[in-house]
Amino acid sequence: MSGSGGTPRTATARRARIASLIATHAVGSQEELGHLLAEEGVSVTQATLSRDLVALGAMKVTDDDGSHHYVVDDVASGDTSLPLTGQEGALARLSGELLVRAEAAGNIAVLHTPPGAAQFFAGHLDRSTAFDTVGTVAGDDTVIIVMRSPGEAADLCAALLRMADQRRAL
Repeated sequence: MSGSGGTPRTATARRARIASLIATHAVGSQEELGHLLAEEGVSVTQATLSRDLVALGAMKVTDDDGSHHYVVDDVASGDTSLPLTGQEGALARLSGELLVRAEAAGNIAVLHTPPGAAQFFAGHLDRSTAFDTVGTVAGDDTVIIVMRSPGEAADLCAALLRMADQRRAL
């Protein structure tokens, strides 16, 4: 795989990009996904792409019109304990894996992750439509999220902690 610009050439970075493409495009085939990655300067074999889709838990679903596309979704994989779709499913999964602590301070939510995981987690929060954030800043192991009110910051922390607890219980 060859990266473009500041993208690292790691399986984790490639898989994060694949998940993002699946969340923002109706990707119907591995070939189509490979073309989207190639447009971004990421070259990957079909075998690697197949392994990445399995690792991400990607599933093919059928729309009402009969068309097929991939989703990275806990609901599609049969996990009905979290009624979340697409990006929110990924956020719940990541909360269970990466969220160490969450605390509201006024209208700011402060999240702690293991070292090196804050920016990855913040990126998923930025792409999520579950929360109406004003802005997100990430360091090495801390994410700061500015919300519109103290209540929204507290609700965000509570929701992420609930997601993390549910995922850890599985």
